[in-house]
Amino acid sequence: MPDANPDSSLWAIELRNAERHEVSFAVIDTDHLAVKWQRQVEGTDWWTSLTAFSDQHIYLHNYRYPEVPEPTDLLAVNVETGFLSWILPNHLLIRNAGGGLLEVATKQGDSFEHLLCNASTGELLPLNAELPEPDDEIILAEPVRYIGENMYFERLAQFINDATGGHTAVAIDYLEKRPYIIFSYYIYEQDKTVQYLLIVTDQKQQVLHEKLSEEREGTGRSTMMLKASTLVYLKNSNEFSSLTLSY
Repeated sequence: MPDANPDSSLWAIELRNAERHEVSFAVIDTDHLAVKWQRQVEGTDWWTSLTAFSDQHIYLHNYRYPEVPEPTDLLAVNVETGFLSWILPNHLLIRNAGGGLLEVATKQGDSFEHLLCNASTGELLPLNAELPEPDDEIILAEPVRYIGENMYFERLAQFINDATGGHTAVAIDYLEKRPYIIFSYYIYEQDKTVQYLLIVTDQKQQVLHEKLSEEREGTGRSTMMLKASTLVYLKNSNEFSSLTLSY
């Protein structure tokens, strides 16, 4: 998940170890190819999930009752240190309200009470009805998934087949950032799915063609994301990679 600041090169990552039933978090800098920190955060458990990144903090939701798919607590972690800054029991994050404030909500019977929260301190404040509407700027672009029954699938699959010299895609993730067209696609090899990344220009010039993973049991989700000119993607299911698209 990228920092909501469009000028930032920081990304937050949620890491899960299924064997140990543990979750940890990390912040990386794609400009400097550096891991700022990685740790298990105080007050978190297996059910904790990453929910937002802004105002020099990453925000996590705890689920005290795993059988109920509803967050119960909001935690803020300092992006520089990786340590817990504050926690709001019985609150959940609604949105970034701008100006260093968050909109949060707490359950009151069958409804929710909405409040403001200081992003740095966790201090609760009354909700101001004059708050600006959410910014419509798109910080993060994610691909569209195309599979066999989609009306555009055959056309995209034929394009990939021509560009790669014969790859027959069974699922395609499509992302466009002119002049670049980006595909993350899957093919079958010996009863296993293999994933590739293909980047071409709108003039059909090939920029990159790379195998991302092989012998997969199936297709993944959120295989790549684009923030400004930085494309990030997973290799071998556990390697976080990035590249900068020049214009």
